[in-house]
Amino acid sequence: MSTTDEAAVKRLLELINLDDSAAVEAQWAAFEEELDAQSDDESDDEVELIWIIKDVIDWESGFFVDWKDTESFIASVEALAERVDVSIDWGVDDPDDDEFLDNTSVPDLMEAAFEQLRTHGYTLWNWATDSDCYGGWIAKSADDEEMLSLADALGVEFRTGDMPF
Repeated sequence: MSTTDEAAVKRLLELINLDDSAAVEAQWAAFEEELDAQSDDESDDEVELIWIIKDVIDWESGFFVDWKDTESFIASVEALAERVDVSIDWGVDDPDDDEFLDNTSVPDLMEAAFEQLRTHGYTLWNWATDSDCYGGWIAKSADDEEMLSLADALGVEFRTGDMPF
């Protein structure tokens, strides 16, 4: 891993952990350990950093859900929003209601969460998983430009939640 990649990964962890240095350090250590394990199995060119990042942040500072798993999306985004003291209104009394979950989509939910988080100074992000899943995180809206720069540095497309993949 190049110094540029290392700096980009570390900065991404800082932005999505919202000033929680203990979480950053724990995830960085887990990232390095997983990178070492994968590097033993593959050449450096084959290791995709975003997938290691996904593994070390999942359900702590990020989400990764199947394209139709609206229930897990709601649960994971609510957990992320709770860290910044924001409550997401999904537009129904019971977001766990099976009828609601069956009649909505992850992209629709992502757009709703994005709009509400923006009013509180946060941005919901998603990244190009190139699969039938959605992955992302929350960061301060003031860091939007830096987040896009990190996407370039990591070679992965990031979009704000109002533009799901």
